[in-house]
Amino acid sequence: MSSFWLKTIQQYLKGFFLSGILEGITRRKQHLEELVRLSVLGNLIGIPGLFNYYHLRLMPYYLGELKSWKRRLLRERDFFDYISE
Repeated sequence: MSSFWLKTIQQYLKGFFLSGILEGITRRKQHLEELVRLSVLGNLIGIPGLFNYYHLRLMPYYLGELKSWKRRLLRERDFFDYISE
C-alpha cells in the first residue's frame, strides 16, 4: 500500500518538474520536423530549393501528410496565435 503512494507521489513530482522541459523538447522536435518537411516538399507550395536524390528517398514518408501539412502551413495567422509560443 505504501509503495503505491510513493510511486504516485514520485510520478506527480516528476510530471510537475519535468513537464516544461518535455514541452520544450517536443516543440523543438516539431520545428525540426517542419524544416525537413519544408525542404523535401517546399517545391510543391512554391518555395524553390535544391532537389536531389535524398529528397526522392524521403518523399514517400511525407506524402501521406501532405494535405494536412499544406493546410497548416498556408493558414492565415493572427497575432494571438503567436502569444502562446
